[in-house]
Amino acid sequence: MRNKKRFFAGRLLLVTVLLLFAIAACDENHGADDSETITLFLSFVPSVQFAPMYVADERGYFADEGIDIEFEHSFNEADGVDRLAINNLHFGIISGEQVIIARRAEKPLVYVMEWFHRFPVGVVVPSDSDIESPADLRGKTVGIPGFFGASYMGFRALLNSVDLAEDDLTLQPIGFTAPEVMCERDVDAAVVYITNEPVTIAEQCYPVRVIEIADYTQLVANGLVTNEETIRNNPDLVRGMVRALNRGIADTIADPEAAFDIALEYVDLTDDQLDTQRQVFQNSVELWRSENLGATSAAAWQDTEAIMIEAGFIEDPLDDLDAAYTNDFLPESE
Repeated sequence: MRNKKRFFAGRLLLVTVLLLFAIAACDENHGADDSETITLFLSFVPSVQFAPMYVADERGYFADEGIDIEFEHSFNEADGVDRLAINNLHFGIISGEQVIIARRAEKPLVYVMEWFHRFPVGVVVPSDSDIESPADLRGKTVGIPGFFGASYMGFRALLNSVDLAEDDLTLQPIGFTAPEVMCERDVDAAVVYITNEPVTIAEQCYPVRVIEIADYTQLVANGLVTNEETIRNNPDLVRGMVRALNRGIADTIADPEAAFDIALEYVDLTDDQLDTQRQVFQNSVELWRSENLGATSAAAWQDTEAIMIEAGFIEDPLDDLDAAYTNDFLPESE
């Protein structure tokens, strides 16, 4: 894994001369912003799925915006949400439903750039299964991590798209053990993150087929999130973060092989993990593609809020759903 360090050396006289020049430059350009260290909150651990961030860092896109970027990986998304809400963090990669939940609790998060343009959850079935569409789930046993989070919300939306209710099938909480449960054929299908879990099942057990929720309904997935205070006090910083990350995403989509190689400098992988992680990465890239990179839609936010109310995530609509997101900081909005 990359460990970047800066080394400075010089003779005393040279340092003194440079210092004098620096002071003079500051006098003439005292309005210029110095590079600012900014933490970007990311979920889980370093992974090839965060390649766009690593590309933006490696190619100097954050530095171009005067940003000295630091990545903070964590399994505790709720902690990231809380710290964003009090401006202890300026930016995080957060899912859309978490932004709505936060704003329902008067936490002023704002979603400023969409990263995943396709919702990353789906239903995996054996390739020889008679389940070929969401309607075929009627009467089946479906494993699900639990009655919470993006998986449950997405599955409820999928059922709604074909006029099915939970009572029309058996939902079995299995935690995050879909590969093990599917390999044992303890369930007919399982709700999974489509980038990685189907790959694991196919490698360890048997060929699979995936029903992608994004083919049936439009929901807001992960994106760049900040808070109202940062937008109000430092809009140029927000614009710079969006621009840098958007460039990283665009480069990753345009040249996945180069992006994967860059990601390997930030992620510890053994040789026997490379093929699997390459497939996970390729699956992820397909979810980031869009003709309008970074833009989020009002319709997706409205659909997401509606299914969250129906599924019990929140009781009532937000008074200001439009304030939960903005496209104003995208490069084409400048």
